[in-house]
Amino acid sequence: MHLNKLLAFTILFIGILGTSCSNIKYISMTEHDPWEDEDRGEIVSSKSEKTAETQNNKTKNKIKVEEEFVEIPDIYEVSCSIDFEEADLQLKSALEEKNYKIIKISHVTKGMREQGRTDFWENMNIYMVCRLSDGYFVLKHNPWLVGLCPIRIYTYKNEEGKLVIGMFRPSLAIKWMGNPDLVAMKVLKTYDKELKEVIDSVCEE
Repeated sequence: MHLNKLLAFTILFIGILGTSCSNIKYISMTEHDPWEDEDRGEIVSSKSEKTAETQNNKTKNKIKVEEEFVEIPDIYEVSCSIDFEEADLQLKSALEEKNYKIIKISHVTKGMREQGRTDFWENMNIYMVCRLSDGYFVLKHNPWLVGLCPIRIYTYKNEEGKLVIGMFRPSLAIKWMGNPDLVAMKVLKTYDKELKEVIDSVCEE
């Protein structure tokens, strides 16, 4: 009888102990000492600040990259009331400032007149320009893109009597890249931006 009471008491004690200990969570001392949470808070805060700073830097870099390039239509044109002779001088000067070389100027209107065609657009010319130092990177892995070189900037007088200056977007060449090349893409996107600036500078009102 005494043994049964002892056994019952033992079982009851173990049950109470198990219930009271069930809410105790395991704390791994390998990670940190819970009493050092206050100091750890400073460390976490410091890490958070560094993470935020890193994210800010990434955002700034992303914005900077986006600012390097511009999105323009496949055919980019501007028109302005300016004499062709003045536009010609300004265009040549602006191209030279950005280190573009004019390979040749094709005087289309002049050629048409020599054939006796008088009902044609006035002041139609094609400026063939390039920057040979970049050609290496554009053509290295895609030699057939040489068919799109040099880049062409054109002029003509529209029906309103204004001089139009335009170009086909240089980065259109990316469509015909059989071998995708990030360096070449960057060069062509740079052409978009720089040649747009050249054209815009001539027609600044």
